[in-house]
Amino acid sequence: MPQKSDTRASIGHVLGMVVAPGTALRALKLALVVGTLLTIINQGDTLLQGQAPNWFKLVLTYVVPYGVSTWTSIAKDLERAKL
Repeated sequence: MPQKSDTRASIGHVLGMVVAPGTALRALKLALVVGTLLTIINQGDTLLQGQAPNWFKLVLTYVVPYGVSTWTSIAKDLERAKL
C-alpha cells in the first residue's frame, strides 16, 4: 500500500505533466480545432440566425476535447514511464 507521501508525489508528478508546455499546448490546439468544428455542427444554425448560443454547451464543446487530449497525453506518458 503506498504511503501518503508517495501518493502526493504521484499527484504532483501528474499535475506537473498536466501543465507541461507540450501537453497543454497540444491539448489547446486540438480543443480549438475540434471545439470549433463541433460548435459549427451543433450550434451553427443558431449562430447564423443571429441568436445567442447556449453558453454552457459552448464552453463544454471546448473543455471536453481539451480534457480528453490532456488525459490521453498523460496516460501515454505514464505508460511509457513503466517500460
